[in-house]
Amino acid sequence: MAQFVAVVSEDGKRFHFDSPEQFRAYVAKYAASEVVVSVKKRPRRQGTQQLRYLRGVVIPDIAHACGYTDPDDYQTVYEGLMWKFARLPDGPFGEPRRESASKDSMSMERMKDLIDELITYAETSIPNCRIRRPEEVDLDDIADQEFD
Repeated sequence: MAQFVAVVSEDGKRFHFDSPEQFRAYVAKYAASEVVVSVKKRPRRQGTQQLRYLRGVVIPDIAHACGYTDPDDYQTVYEGLMWKFARLPDGPFGEPRRESASKDSMSMERMKDLIDELITYAETSIPNCRIRRPEEVDLDDIADQEFD
């Protein structure tokens, strides 16, 4: 199934496609056929601040509360939490799968929900764990860790 990006006109009666020629060429192969058309709002991409907050504040704070002090261990903490909170159904051959938190893979809304889940879990189940909130840190000073 192909996906095409379009903006709906102000009056809601027309689509303005990013690639109208590609869309027309694709649809042409279904000429005189009955088709199903689905429309959904395009998810907003997450910003790099969310990634920096997740990887540079949330994960290190959880790691420290669990007794990990070496930054090299943050990857292990991150992977474990992602397998717990971003697990997808197993693939067709039984292979385990999970969502990626990379910038192009996860919407801003999903990233916000994931961060909220991680904070709630950590602060309610790990003794003495407190995650610093975005307003308590300068996100411009935090380097984005590449865990995915």
